[in-house]
This record gives sequence, structure tokens and C-alpha cells, in this order.
Amino acid sequence: MRFSVRAFKNFTSIFLIFFSCLINAQTLFINEFMASNSTTIADPDFNNYADWIEIYNSSAASINLKNYYITDNLSQPQKFKIQNDLIVGAGGYVLIWADDANTGNHANFKLSADGESIGLFDPAVQLIDTLTYSLQQTDISFGRFPNGANDWFKFSPATPASANLESGIFNILPAPAISQQSGFYQTTISVSASHSLTDVTIHFTNDGSIPTSSSNVYSIPLQIDSTSVLRFRAFKDDFTPSITETRTYFINETTDLPVFSLVTDPANFFSDTSGIYVIGTNGIIGNCSTGPRNWNQDWERPVSLEFFEFDKSLAFRVNTGAKIFGGCSRLYPEKSLGFYFRGEYGNDKLRYRLFDDIPVYEYNNFILRSSGQDWWRTMFRDGMVQTLIEQGMKLDYQDYRPSILFINGDYWGIHNIREKFNEHYVFYHHGVNKDNLDIVEIAKGVSGNNGDLVAYNEMITFLSTKNMAYSPNYEYIKSIVDMDEYIDYQIAQIYAANGDWPGSNMKLWRERVQGSKWRWMIYDLDFTFGGNAQGLATTNTLAQATATNGPDWPNPPWSTLMLRKLLDNPDFKNEFIQRFAAHVSTTFEPNHVLAVIDSLAGNIASEIPRHKERWPQSISFGNSWQELV
Repeated sequence: MRFSVRAFKNFTSIFLIFFSCLINAQTLFINEFMASNSTTIADPDFNNYADWIEIYNSSAASINLKNYYITDNLSQPQKFKIQNDLIVGAGGYVLIWADDANTGNHANFKLSADGESIGLFDPAVQLIDTLTYSLQQTDISFGRFPNGANDWFKFSPATPASANLESGIFNILPAPAISQQSGFYQTTISVSASHSLTDVTIHFTNDGSIPTSSSNVYSIPLQIDSTSVLRFRAFKDDFTPSITETRTYFINETTDLPVFSLVTDPANFFSDTSGIYVIGTNGIIGNCSTGPRNWNQDWERPVSLEFFEFDKSLAFRVNTGAKIFGGCSRLYPEKSLGFYFRGEYGNDKLRYRLFDDIPVYEYNNFILRSSGQDWWRTMFRDGMVQTLIEQGMKLDYQDYRPSILFINGDYWGIHNIREKFNEHYVFYHHGVNKDNLDIVEIAKGVSGNNGDLVAYNEMITFLSTKNMAYSPNYEYIKSIVDMDEYIDYQIAQIYAANGDWPGSNMKLWRERVQGSKWRWMIYDLDFTFGGNAQGLATTNTLAQATATNGPDWPNPPWSTLMLRKLLDNPDFKNEFIQRFAAHVSTTFEPNHVLAVIDSLAGNIASEIPRHKERWPQSISFGNSWQELV
């Protein structure tokens, strides 16, 4: 579940009781309810303005609520049993109508506006979630913010079956006005806060946490003489506290790179019980770890994120969710972060052009990548190879920009801005809706990231059972595969000598329409260009990509099947050879490659000493960064 850093003074009597499982494992929540519905929403079955209870599923998988129980009397946990299929999608919502109808998702009780309890129980009658509430107001709901968090607010308008929005919190104070904008300053600055209403108390913090009524009280201007983060919030009796105003002040900081400032409650990243950046005490085994690690959990934490461009102007400030990103690289001290934009944070998308060379102006998510396995070497290897591909090949690649990150005012080193390969990438680059899309991932096995594997399995079955030297069979494969992209993809991996391929790090996608073709995505090229012992210039990766008896990693026989079979066809083989020769003379022409390496190295050269000081283990697989470049 997500842990909120928002704290507030409750104006209604409410307490939450969590049983049965650790709070970190909980995925189903009573997320919002309305005990007096007059005009807000009518149920679709009986067209009545009935009481309702919203169930939220925070997990990445759908959950069927059939045989679950919900009650308004905790001494009768089996009061209403859901007897029909009721699917709560991943990250989705369903409504239980408390209208005494006793059918489908209509419970056999009504909610009391004067106050009572609500409980949700699993089929084994184990308590999942419960709350006790007091007097409710008509057409004003009561719900968690953010979704699944511990903090409860009144909402007007209510948000049945959708994300609870900060903008809908009832009777909320306006935010305080802050005298200084986030930015870069050369000398000590004075920061003041004020409010448009009387009898308002402004509280502030300087550690990244959300201010509460017990935080420091603002009374006189604050003198800032070193890089700091400040968060301000207004409080007044009988009002819901304001949203939090976040500011980052960089004092005498110099860098040639754009800068991100991430501000969050320190517990979100570093708490043993709930921190996503630490070994912790609530972890799981995975991603090459030998023991349980918090950073392996699929936990998302709320953060404020500010971005300053090359000229250090503030480009955007957004509220978003952050997760640890990547596989085995989670073991390294500096970790990659994925950012996810959702309505409950206040920003459902990032509306900003992160990369000047592509016409994408909004993002559902993006990555700040720690350079993966290349963290030990150059900090830009994957970006370099993808830049070469961008300039000379027809492939879906991930755009690249280097930046630096500060977390709660502390320098966190070089992080590469990258696009995320998923259904949103395909939509923004190709206009294909996620509901009409198959994305297949090869990662020591085959899985469907979006859609299903039906069409992919049909293609592999055809390849494995048919003679590709027979022209009609090859023509059929050409009708369902973008052959130019496929050949370019193979050439890029083979020439760059990817030591972690082809049994891993491959994605392909197709639109679910007649005449569509499979297309390839290239990513995670940290083991190319000498990135490990299997990715050297002397490594015969053409033989590796066509081996019939490779090991489970990196090239098991199932992962080389397609290329092997296609090379049986003389037309494909000729095209493959000719295209390979052309790319060796253009895309991978030595002087061109050296120029790209020198250019990208020059972009981050001035930042390397400070990054190395922050992360001594980084850039350590050689005598110097220059040698590794």
C-alpha cells in the first residue's frame, strides 16, 4: 500500500483498525463511502440515490470479490456475502451499494449517517479493512487521501469509483503564499510565508515531511544559507489544513546539468518498516538479492518533484508517486526511480516536453535511471548506444538526457532521464491505445506486459514448425513482422555485443488490428561495448545469437529460434548481410561512434568528480572514468 506523509488534525472522530496481515501486504481498502446520498450518484440497477462504499485495489493484479463479506456491524462479519463475480481491476475501484436490496453488489444493510462501523472480510472471514465513523453530512463523502493511505478527509464533490482528489477535500484552507520561488541563489536568502485569512497558523518543516499541527510554527522570515527544502501548510480551527507548499532553495550550487529535486517524508525512502530505498525489515527476496529487501517490494511513495532546466529555471513542480525501478541494479547503493502520475496526487500526467528531439509533450511515467550495470563504469553507456540507434536505425528506443538529483536537499548524483517502455510509450509514439495492444517481454522467459501472448505464441509455433526456406512461409512471417525493424534490432544487439541477450532484455509489440506487424523495442544495453566479459569487441555475438545449445542465460535455444529459422531463408539472409554491412559503414562507423562517445562524455565530465565523491563505489571498475570511457 501507499503510505501518506500527510498528517492533519481530525475534525471527526475516527479510528482505523488493521488486523490479519501486515499493513504493507494489504491491497484492498475501504477507500471512500457516503452514508447520506441525496444527489451525488444513482445506482445503475435501481436508479436510487443509495448509500455506497468504495473498495480500492492497490495491487497490480485484478481481484475477484466473490465470496468476500462486508458488514456495518463488526460483531456480524458475515452480514453480507458477495455471491456474484465482482472484479476490482488493478489500481481500480468497485462500489458496494448499501441499500438493503441484498443482491449482486447491493448489500442487505444501509449506512447510518449518525455513525457506525464498516468492515471488509475475505472468504475465510479474516478482517481485511475496517473503520468506525461519526456523524456524516449529506452528499459529502468520507475517504482516504491518497488512495489507500491512513489519512481520512471529507470530499465534496465525492469521487465514487475513481481516485480521491486533493482538490475535492471539503472546507480546505487556501495554501499559504511563499515569498521566494524555488531556484538557485548565490547568497543567503530570506523566505517568508503569509496567508490571506486571519487566525491562520502556518507550520513548516525542513526535513521533507508534511507539516502537521505539531510542526514548527512560522513566525518570522527564515534565513536560508545552504541548500534546503522547506514545506509550509496552513491550519485553522474548523478547517481542513491546506495543501502543502514545497520549495527547494539551492545556495551556491553549480552544475552543467539539469536538476531534479525530490522532496518526501524521509520515512518513505529510509524507514526500516516502510522505506523503499533500504534493506529494511519488510522486504522480499528477488532481483538478485540473497535475502529479503524493502527495495524489492512494489511500493509506491508520494513525492514532490521539481525540475530545473540547463539554465536552472524551474520547469515544473508536480506531486507524483515514486517506485524503485530496475532489476539486479537495485542492489547498488544508488538506485533507479520510476515516477507515476495519478489523479490522486493532483497530477494525472506530466505535461512537459522532457526531450527536445521527440514530439512527446506529456507522460504517464518516466524514469530517472542510475545507469544500471554501467553504474560501475561510465554512467552513460546505454544512453550512448541508444543515441547511435536513434540516429541511424528504425527502432523504438528510449530517449536519453543526463541530470542530477537531490533528495530532501541532499546531493544524490547523476541520474539519466529515460522514457519507460510500456503501453503509454506506444500510445504517445504510435497512437495505439493500450486496450488494442499486445506487448511481450523476454526476460529469462516470456510474459505479456499488455494484452496477451496468443498472437506471439502463434508466430513462434509457425516459425518452429515450418520451413522458412520455403518462400510462402517466409512471406507469411513478413506479413506479421516488421522485418526492417527486426533486422535492425538484431544488428544493434549483435554489433554492440550485448552480453545480457537474447534470453533477456527484449520487448516487442503489435497493434491488435488486421495487417499489423510485430515491432521491436531496444533497452538495457549496459552490457554492450565492453560492458561485461561477454560483451567485448572480440565476443562472437553473432554465434551467440544463433546458437542451438546455449545455456539458460544469456542465450537459451528458445531465444535464438527466430533468427536461426529466418536465416534459413536466402532472401532474409541476404537482406540481413547487406543491411549489417550498411550499418557498419554508417551507424557504427568508428569515427561516428567515437564522436558520439566524446560528445556524451563531455556532457557529464564536469559532474563526475562530485558524483564519484557521493558514490565511491560507482565508476570503480577501472583506474579512472576517462579510462573507462
